[in-house]
Amino acid sequence: MSTTTGNETTWDNVFSYHPMPVDLASADGVFLFDTQGERYFDASGGPFAVSMGHGHPRLTKAIAEQLSSYAYVHPMLGNRRRADLCDRIAEVAPKGMRASYLVSGGSEAVETAIKIARQYHVARGNGGKHKIISNYESYHGMTLATMSLSGNPGTTRHYDPMMLQWPKIEQYSDYRKPESLSRDEWGVLVARELEKTILYHSADSVAAYIATPHGCGSDYGVVPPDAYWREIRRICDENDVLFIADEVVTGFGRTGKWFGMDHYSVDPDMIAFAKGVSSSYVPLGGVIVSDVVNEVFNKGVAFVHGFTNGGNALACAVGCAVIEAIREDGLLEAVREREAQLFSYRDRLLAHPNVADVRGWGLFMVLELVKPDPDGKRNFFAPQEQAELKFQAAMLRNGVAMYSTLYGPNRRPVMQRGLPMWIAPAFIISETEMIEMMDRVDRALHQWEQGMTIP
Repeated sequence: MSTTTGNETTWDNVFSYHPMPVDLASADGVFLFDTQGERYFDASGGPFAVSMGHGHPRLTKAIAEQLSSYAYVHPMLGNRRRADLCDRIAEVAPKGMRASYLVSGGSEAVETAIKIARQYHVARGNGGKHKIISNYESYHGMTLATMSLSGNPGTTRHYDPMMLQWPKIEQYSDYRKPESLSRDEWGVLVARELEKTILYHSADSVAAYIATPHGCGSDYGVVPPDAYWREIRRICDENDVLFIADEVVTGFGRTGKWFGMDHYSVDPDMIAFAKGVSSSYVPLGGVIVSDVVNEVFNKGVAFVHGFTNGGNALACAVGCAVIEAIREDGLLEAVREREAQLFSYRDRLLAHPNVADVRGWGLFMVLELVKPDPDGKRNFFAPQEQAELKFQAAMLRNGVAMYSTLYGPNRRPVMQRGLPMWIAPAFIISETEMIEMMDRVDRALHQWEQGMTIP
């Protein structure tokens, strides 16, 4: 809890919590309001989580109605809301993916997926398959197992002795692509690193490969070509390796389709989801499992797993309301319309000397912020320059709240890449709200650049 001294609120009794100097009073639509009456655009929906905006009438009504009946179900009793939500998810999931296991967040979802992969192989007599391959600079959660998948030494270095040393490969990167190759050609070459890694570790030991539909780390928001995923699918199939798509960020409309992988010609074996499925009104996540993977469990194999709040009735009621709203209010179409408007600002943003790249898809834009030098090179900001802290302060002064990178202060300068900052507003943002928000972002960028002393 916070403590109050006079008119000043501190956070001394909240363990390791250091909020920006904004004390939230209320929220509505795409706006946040603090206790001083100031208004802020929720430009990233927190960590790309508030897809439906704040105070959505469908979602608040669903919570109130469910709460009037029951909020929690004894694990040994039937929870109709869980079945309702799984039915709704099956209706919008890729073909051949009908069963869902519900949990209460993204880290739990990824951990669930890798446990399903392990038990799937064991049930088929392939007990040696236990390794999960992931990408360097990826992010899959904050439990010890999911941090083991995330190839970010800045966030895992404190826990290294406790990490599972699973193999990793480079993710697709336009930044590293040779000019002589097309994106398709480069995508196939990058994907074949997975094949090589499986060969060196032995297919008999590899259970699954997990990746996000777009890049992470310094390449956040980089969208690989279809050829990349086709090659990944081929390699997984030929080696009896499951492909897990981590769609905690991209799932349920963020890219203008129900799932990020819907943009491609291949389907994964499992989809981990969270965030957008409940717009973070109530903690909710899960894993969608393909019919092929689910077959061994349908034959009687019990999945040894579970969380107290998995399939929470309030969360499931909200999840159903989110899917209904996306369908009935035409929000996938709205995301595509606002995507065109959002990325129409690309050239204007790139005109800033500190913006090295603007990329992404749907309502998910990434600005890569760098420090130019007199020779025209683009360099990483040293931690002592506090570039990210100053950037956030400039945004707040201009009425914009954006999520921090979590990577910037810890990334090693040798990588020579910038700070990724995200713009991922709610699907309900209007045309005029988008104009005002981007004008404020543009103005804040200019002020931040002046404060960082452009050469």
